[in-house]
Amino acid sequence: MKARVVALDQVYFWNRMGAVEPQGMIYALEDDVVHVSQDETSCTAPRLPLEPGRVRLRQGKRPRPLVLRVHAGDCLEIRFRNLLADAASVDDEAPHTRAASIHVAGLQNVQTIRDAGMDVGANGPPGDGVAARGEAMKYLLFAESEGTYLLYSGGALAGGEGLSGSISAGLFGAVHVEPPGSQWYRSQVTEKELQLATASHGPQGFPVIDYGATYRDRSDPAQCRRLGKPILKILDADGEIVHSDLTAIIAGPRGGAFGSEVPPSTPVYPNRQDPFREFTIIFHDEIGAVQAFPHFQDEVLSHTLHSVRDGFAINYGTGGAGAEVIANRLGVGPMHDCPECKYEEFFLSSWAVGDPAMVVDVPANDPCTVADLKKGRNCRPQPGPKATKAFYPDDPSNVYHSYLNDRVIFRNLHAGSDDHHIFHLHAHQWVHSPQSDRSSYLDSQAIGPGAGFNYEIAYHGGGNRNHTPGDAIFHCHFYPHFAQGMWSLWRVHDVLETGTKLGADGRPAPGSRALPDGEIAAGT
Repeated sequence: MKARVVALDQVYFWNRMGAVEPQGMIYALEDDVVHVSQDETSCTAPRLPLEPGRVRLRQGKRPRPLVLRVHAGDCLEIRFRNLLADAASVDDEAPHTRAASIHVAGLQNVQTIRDAGMDVGANGPPGDGVAARGEAMKYLLFAESEGTYLLYSGGALAGGEGLSGSISAGLFGAVHVEPPGSQWYRSQVTEKELQLATASHGPQGFPVIDYGATYRDRSDPAQCRRLGKPILKILDADGEIVHSDLTAIIAGPRGGAFGSEVPPSTPVYPNRQDPFREFTIIFHDEIGAVQAFPHFQDEVLSHTLHSVRDGFAINYGTGGAGAEVIANRLGVGPMHDCPECKYEEFFLSSWAVGDPAMVVDVPANDPCTVADLKKGRNCRPQPGPKATKAFYPDDPSNVYHSYLNDRVIFRNLHAGSDDHHIFHLHAHQWVHSPQSDRSSYLDSQAIGPGAGFNYEIAYHGGGNRNHTPGDAIFHCHFYPHFAQGMWSLWRVHDVLETGTKLGADGRPAPGSRALPDGEIAAGT
């Protein structure tokens, strides 16, 4: 397995209220990154070279933690480039150190200590595997056992929020070690991509999927830059990782059922041979977000609001109670016209606040600027609804999707600094020792910095023993942590979802089955 990865500075929004990370730093696959001046509207425009400090994610790609996958018993080769900007041209809250690397906690170095990408002790340059700005490195790692492993940079390990260096700004990800020989496919795609991968339709109208379909339209700007690359497969024919999605479908060696490469079924796990959906859930804290409203900087209110700010997150998304309550009182956002919305009764529910961590075209705090918010200036957000569409149709929010009775495995990691958390899932459980019918039945797990856990959901997965569709919330069970945004939803569907057809403006086309929320009338 191999991957080409870069580190870059990337501003990102945490949610539709307008909380933002101007000092954002992320990893991404090299093919998902373009020059800041790249023309992406034309297939004939030349591809500009990638330069440190002059790059961004391609259009339509949401900033998310990088996820790489590798088979158990195989090696992962990572070719890395440091495309971070120089210290003088980034936000004041960004780390001054612009060196970066890739370190995967728990995977084995194959060549030398340089594969660890870690500048510690006597392991200094040039053999430390840390790349200066503009430099490149190659790492070769051995993945012995199935599971999930935290990926982060060894270039700036201290300073910043929580004294966690570049991690607090977002420079982290995960490596999932999958069953030997397994096939990996994307789990959430756009309506257009599903159509491109549909070979035909069955007698009842259900799509017959070509899992090997590739992008092939030379005149479509959304496809021509990725010609020949698979739409659904995460690996291309050369064994290179071409999709870094948080979610995936993991199937057996021939794309169907598993065989002897997985543990035998048990009464609690009666369908171990079935493919499973994989959810990547990375907790991170001390995020240093610029809050959505100036009230958080007010000398009278700041102490009260500190414990409900957007301060704890999942996968670069957060839904702190404070901003949602303030938005309700100011009459902005999806909760603008909800006089009965009273604190906890509404801040965890999509019916009132929309899906968590959604990013939209006009945030609720418009016209506030980052400078206004940092200084606590009363920028007086305009009342009423503003957002007209959600961005990133394949990954619009912190809602993770499966169908009823799908096998599901959560890969839960902690990329924070010093806080510990309790992962807690509603309406579903797993067992502590998956091969024992007498093992403890769990719905919570303590997790500390750098750790990774796998939760194989019991009794057919989605919907549990009651076979119930709908939303199941999961969150950190420390109240101040999920009140500060560390919560998401698992949505279990009981009918086929083929996606929402979008118009040229990115909004649902007329007649599309898109449900409106409290702000976006056209639906999301």
